[in-house]
Amino acid sequence: MEIEYYSFNELARRFLDTETLPKSIHDALNNVLTKTHKTQNLDKVKFRSEIVNRKAADETTTKYPIIKGRTNSIYNILILIYLIGTNGTKELLQSYYLYKHQIDDQFLNKLFEQTKKQYLEFFCLGVVRENIDKIIGCFKSSDFNLFEDKLPSPFSSDPSKFNDISPMLKLFSQDIPWEYYMEEYQKAENLFLGKNYIEAKAILQSLNKEALIRLPVIEVLIRKINVEESESKEAWDYLKKILN
Repeated sequence: MEIEYYSFNELARRFLDTETLPKSIHDALNNVLTKTHKTQNLDKVKFRSEIVNRKAADETTTKYPIIKGRTNSIYNILILIYLIGTNGTKELLQSYYLYKHQIDDQFLNKLFEQTKKQYLEFFCLGVVRENIDKIIGCFKSSDFNLFEDKLPSPFSSDPSKFNDISPMLKLFSQDIPWEYYMEEYQKAENLFLGKNYIEAKAILQSLNKEALIRLPVIEVLIRKINVEESESKEAWDYLKKILN
């Protein structure tokens, strides 16, 4: 059986565009693809035979080479780990394997419900619901192969970043205060709706500086404020002109 040159950890670093994987991502990948326990029922991880060529890895290495043409499965596993966690990912992959490249409806429902619980993260990161719907659509499509094709990234609606999953790095390496970010954003948004643009922008700029990660929603609201301020100034300048 032909194998890829890179191990799954090396592929993960490439997909995430980083030299070092956060330990939590590294451990999650190992859990999904290689980790076994004496009490574990190996029938529950048969999906691994579609991804990892264990026979090509000697007993003293942790390389675990990927089967030729299955590199995108690592990218997809990273997305699933973010969306439904390590155990959920293993269950979904096993379901996909057993049902001949289809996902049982219960797992699609689980994916949908899980992502609803992450609304704070999604809101702050600028992730739109349509991204998740596209991922679920891939699972429902007979033309999509989870072990060979790439899922769309859940992290951006920008077409140029269709496969960008690098936001995972900060999400898995830091404790993000999502609720605080949401509260501050809502304060700014209420001020914006009340046409108090100066105070709204001050809150957003302060939040932008202290945030541990880039928050696209802040940038969007700042742009809206700038447009409103510009239009207000133009209207005021025009009024002064006709009055003079």
